[in-house]
Parts: sequence; C-alpha cells; structure tokens
Amino acid sequence: MEFLHLGWFSHVFYGMGLTVVSMVFHEAGHIAVALALGIKVKKVGLGWKGLYTVREAGPLRKNLPVSLAGPAMNLALALTWHWLPVFGLANLCCAVVNLLPIEGSDGMRAMRYWQQMHEQLPERDRED
Repeated sequence: MEFLHLGWFSHVFYGMGLTVVSMVFHEAGHIAVALALGIKVKKVGLGWKGLYTVREAGPLRKNLPVSLAGPAMNLALALTWHWLPVFGLANLCCAVVNLLPIEGSDGMRAMRYWQQMHEQLPERDRED
C-alpha cells in the first residue's frame, strides 16, 4: 500500500515552509514601506490568518503604497519561479490572494484607500 508510505508528506511540509517564508517577506514589504514613509510600526504578530502588522494610521496617500507593498514583494519574489518553482508559486498565490477585494485583505484596504483619495479630489482634478 504505497499511500501509507509517508514520504510524500515531506513535500507538503516543504511547501508549507516556503509559504511561511513568503508570508515573512510579505510582511517585511509592508514594514519597509511604512518605515520609509515615516509610519511607525507598532507590532508584528501571528494570528489565525497568519502574520500581521499593526501600524499607526497614516495619511491616505501613504496608506495605499503600504497596503500594496506586501503583495508587490510577493509578485517580485514570484520571479524566482525559474530557479525555485515552488517558492515562486507560493509567492504568486500569496500575492493574488492578498490582492482580492475580500474583507481584511490588502486588496480591500487598497481599494478603500483609493476610493477615499478619489472622493477627496476636487471636481476639477478628477479623471472621470
């Protein structure tokens, strides 16, 4: 009974480990951009959905790039696909999932910041 041999399980742990590394880089992207823009990072933690960062509320024009920095880091790391296919795939998946406009995601935050910035523009400056 080949399926009882658990050698395949090491591949599962390998993929999970690379996903955790992808999440660390994702949060590092948020932290690096926040600090570069002068936004104080208060806490980095681990919750049921994974790693997270708590930072001070910044102005909309700074919050948007901070929200997109994590998925951008993952998209950049997805370019490792040629050399490290599983790591590249883990990063591509992480970027796509985080860009979906679902509650609590970077995509939803970025969309809200974009909408709020657009609402604040005077009528003459809008691109409509």
